[in-house]
Amino acid sequence: MVTPAAQHLLDSSWTIHRLSPLHHEKEFQSLIDNPIALKTYATRLRDQLTGNAFAGFQVSGVGAEDDALSRTGALQNCTWELLPALSFLDSDGSASDNYLKRSSGILVVLQYENTIYKAALLAPPEDKSRGHEEPESTTHLPLLLTRLPNPLRQTFIQFLATNFDTYCSVLRLPSYFMCSALEMYINHLTLDDNSSSSGSSQGVVRNVIRELQLTLAFSAPVSPELKTLNITIPRASLTSFLSPSHSVADSTQSGSMLSGLSEYIKKHLAMDLQLTDTPTSRQSPANQHLRLTKIACGGFILGSEGRVKLNTYSKSKRASDDPAEDEDSLHSVRGRLSLRASEALLQSIFRRAVSRDDSTK
Repeated sequence: MVTPAAQHLLDSSWTIHRLSPLHHEKEFQSLIDNPIALKTYATRLRDQLTGNAFAGFQVSGVGAEDDALSRTGALQNCTWELLPALSFLDSDGSASDNYLKRSSGILVVLQYENTIYKAALLAPPEDKSRGHEEPESTTHLPLLLTRLPNPLRQTFIQFLATNFDTYCSVLRLPSYFMCSALEMYINHLTLDDNSSSSGSSQGVVRNVIRELQLTLAFSAPVSPELKTLNITIPRASLTSFLSPSHSVADSTQSGSMLSGLSEYIKKHLAMDLQLTDTPTSRQSPANQHLRLTKIACGGFILGSEGRVKLNTYSKSKRASDDPAEDEDSLHSVRGRLSLRASEALLQSIFRRAVSRDDSTK
């Protein structure tokens, strides 16, 4: 059920970047479907890394990151591999849509003696409605995911800039996007999947999300002493914030989970947080001084500073609410819904990367 793309991208913490088009007309007319080009750039990156201080990470300094880098050992191999499809579900898994099935990208793997680092340059889906196509000698890979220590990340980004005349920046996620992402993820968990009562919406949410942790940040003028507020919703209380008719159409309506949480906090703490993604909430005074900066749950972790981790649903993590039901069936249903929700979340990040919206609030 799990595709190679899922195996590479899930269960890893990534830093999210927005990447401008790669220009390679001076050396190769194509990149994605050109094994010779991929091998050439892999060899060039390996030579650059083995030719400077980052080969064995012999960096100066006394920081914890420097100590960790010094234990990675020497670089043994560098590969650039084709990532042909970004769907997390195979044809039997009935992925949520074909948006990511038409995508492709490049997976960069740096294998050291004691660890492996990765980066993924992801291509946008085919869009026949676009008025023009990219030149053949230019490759558009707008979403860059890096799982690299900062010194190596900067070296890799510089390598891309030097070889492809591209610009890279960390993809910041505004508060309204964070709210929308959480609601969207839950919506895809609760979509009707023709499952039996063992895969009921509430059971799926409890077992995939498990515990929900939200971090809110306040602006200094409004709250000089209270900089952040951590909110934890235990597993047993999650579904109490869900509307019975929770669906994709309700993701920005009053029946959403965040709306229920906002009402609860307003009632018990007298704080009007307005944790929803609506045109009204985006312009509200509260959201001018309050930001949702981190979401952490069993399904994923998302940070406004440009961090994401998409988790797989495994038996080892499961604490079933339905012990009398068939465990393999439960695991299959919830695992499929979890992959579908993760795929949809990656899709929303993709849309953010290709959009021209640079707001961070």
